[in-house]
Amino acid sequence: MSTKALTFAARELSIERRTDGTLILSSPLELGKCDWRITDFLPSWAHSVPDRIFLAQRNANGEWDEITYGEAWSQVQAVGQSLIEMGAKPADKLAILSGNSIENAVISFAAMSIGVIIAPISPNYTLMPGGLARLKDIAEALRPNFVFVQSARDFSAGRSIPELAASTWISVDGAPDTVPFGALASRTDNRGFADASRAISCDAVAKILFTSGSTGLPKGVLNTHRMMATSLQMGSLLVSPPDAPVQVEWLPWHHTMGSNVILHGILKNGGTLYIDDGRPLPQLFHKTVANLKEISPTAMFNVPAGYNLLCDAIENDRDLGAAVFKRLDRLSYAGAAISQGTLEKLYRLTSTITGRRIPVMSGYGTTETAPTISTTHWATDQPGEIGLPAPGLQLKLIPVSDTYEARVKGPNVTSGYLGRPDLTEKAFDEEGFYRIGDTVSFLDPQKPELGLRFTGRISENFKLANGTWISIGNMRAAILAATRGVLLDVVVAGENLESCALLGWLNPTEAALISKTPASDLASDPLVVQFLKERLLEYNETVGSSERIYSFSLLKDPPSLAAGEITDKAYVNQRAVLKNRSEQAARLYWKDRNQDVIWI
Repeated sequence: MSTKALTFAARELSIERRTDGTLILSSPLELGKCDWRITDFLPSWAHSVPDRIFLAQRNANGEWDEITYGEAWSQVQAVGQSLIEMGAKPADKLAILSGNSIENAVISFAAMSIGVIIAPISPNYTLMPGGLARLKDIAEALRPNFVFVQSARDFSAGRSIPELAASTWISVDGAPDTVPFGALASRTDNRGFADASRAISCDAVAKILFTSGSTGLPKGVLNTHRMMATSLQMGSLLVSPPDAPVQVEWLPWHHTMGSNVILHGILKNGGTLYIDDGRPLPQLFHKTVANLKEISPTAMFNVPAGYNLLCDAIENDRDLGAAVFKRLDRLSYAGAAISQGTLEKLYRLTSTITGRRIPVMSGYGTTETAPTISTTHWATDQPGEIGLPAPGLQLKLIPVSDTYEARVKGPNVTSGYLGRPDLTEKAFDEEGFYRIGDTVSFLDPQKPELGLRFTGRISENFKLANGTWISIGNMRAAILAATRGVLLDVVVAGENLESCALLGWLNPTEAALISKTPASDLASDPLVVQFLKERLLEYNETVGSSERIYSFSLLKDPPSLAAGEITDKAYVNQRAVLKNRSEQAARLYWKDRNQDVIWI
């Protein structure tokens, strides 16, 4: 398990320019054939390195339960054969309600091997208040034949939904009215499994992933074996694939990054994945810290909020930094723009602790692209970079004001949404390009090969009363940079109004450095408030009148997952926050000034 130096592809770009200003971007690199399925790698590694650990998870005693490649392959065959004997047929569906686990992976690879379509679903839809409404919408569209849960007792609320109650339930805890997972995994006669697996086409649907709902209600995205394979192959052409990577990751497998990149990437490269039971949340991040102290990863994927917490933890514990960075060859993020402060901290910490400037890389993609669209196959040095288009796809850029609407076409793009031909039709333009719904721009229009930056989601952008468009992505990144990490995230208000205002959340670690009384309510601390006011005044001097901030208010309650204000990947849903906190947003503009609002 080496830490060989990364090899990056050259920063090259081919551009077709149309008379209407539209650009078609593509990579000069050849993608090559992708006539394989991710499930093909399991028997290969089981044969060559049967005793290597494939997956590990914490048990009730806090110890690591492990499964080797040899054991995983035996269990996948056994579970697949058991599903066949339970009546499973190609195109049947298996809903997975619980989170990442060894058993989740085994039943997922078993099902995909025999043509059963898996549908991993956010556990929060079953466990969190208000989530069952979303789970019901998904279940009505999915109508699964089977349901898998880690604990049937914990996920019993799912049985209140008729489309799930009618399914055959499989559980690890072996609760009443469920088929025990252990019984499925202990079979020894697997003769039907091999025949069933050979019959599965690379173009068959393997997985349905439901969008996180950051831009609307969840939609079931069809993922074929070839889509997932090409997405992985694209990445390996841009950055040298690691030898037997070791990773400690929490990103959920019901999201495309967690499953199609991390879990599948570990399997493709014969690595080891330690399933992190922590999360990038203040009350759970201590679990991630404990895991990273014990297991030094060779690569790391996270969301910006996770890296922010990691930097804070390492600054207070250099031994943690030594363990995390010891054999790390890359740090990658996706989902939202990282702040300049966090980016600089990562480079400073990796350099001072290891003597190496470990590359920070960013990726851009969607559930509909499994997820690859572009990546920075270089060490990024500014927030918002999304790199250049991956080999094998075309990125169409349509001029919109001072930016571009992005659309994409390629072998990793979905054919559509489960049971929604109407949404599928709207998702593609007349040339077959998928409408991503985002805007991007060039880092340097005179040197397009330097790459692109994310400038916002079209659904989040809005107009002021004077008709001026506000690009939320650009504005948010600039505000977070201006406040030097003291604001953890912001939501911009002002649609159809005269000016912009902010609702924001403090980064308690950074805010405490400013406050002279850290034990106090930081959101009301005069020194913290004055610091933010001064930084936002400085920001206002650098932007046009339409982007200036009129007032701001600090929110004490974190964004609500159940209310759709934040996704499992820690991306804040701008419109959901403004809708759910409409009174607080309205107070930003009240003339009778109150103490909760700070005017700039």
